Amino acid sequence: MIKYFSLLIFLTLFRMDSCTEIEVESSVNSNEILGNWTYKNRFLGDAIDTPCGYAVTNVRDLTLKIEVNSENKEYLKLSGNSAVNMLFGDLKVLTFDKSTGIGTLKIEHLGSTKMAGPPELMQCEQGYFEMLTGAEDFKVEGKKLLVGHFKKDNTPSRDGGTYMIFEKAD
Repeated sequence: MIKYFSLLIFLTLFRMDSCTEIEVESSVNSNEILGNWTYKNRFLGDAIDTPCGYAVTNVRDLTLKIEVNSENKEYLKLSGNSAVNMLFGDLKVLTFDKSTGIGTLKIEHLGSTKMAGPPELMQCEQGYFEMLTGAEDFKVEGKKLLVGHFKKDNTPSRDGGTYMIFEKAD
């Protein structure tokens, strides 16, 4: 009887320990996303383009800084440079799988300074803001950060998602 009781306790504890390990692995750990990033390319379904398109050559580096928000621990702070203006906002990591480097996010309260610039740069900036505010997925691959919408199914198609490709700047 004591053997069975001990075995029951052991299995119960083992089962709780297994659940704890799974919970820890699936918990949100966003340290990999922190840092200074430079927007290098955008992936548009089946082609790679520059952030503002190949025709626009007079654009400064588009940057994104992601840091801990000391005022609100639920969100990370965003800041950086767009084609003309500076941007700021909040980023919330919803899920993150450390083993694959893939997670989901939500960008909120995205704002910018309000300077005007040449039409092609203003159009680039608008596209950058739209991709940021609409982003749902992210992936950290070494010194690269992919942010946007990833392909979710395995069916063959030319649509591989739409996302921005950032490189670590520091």
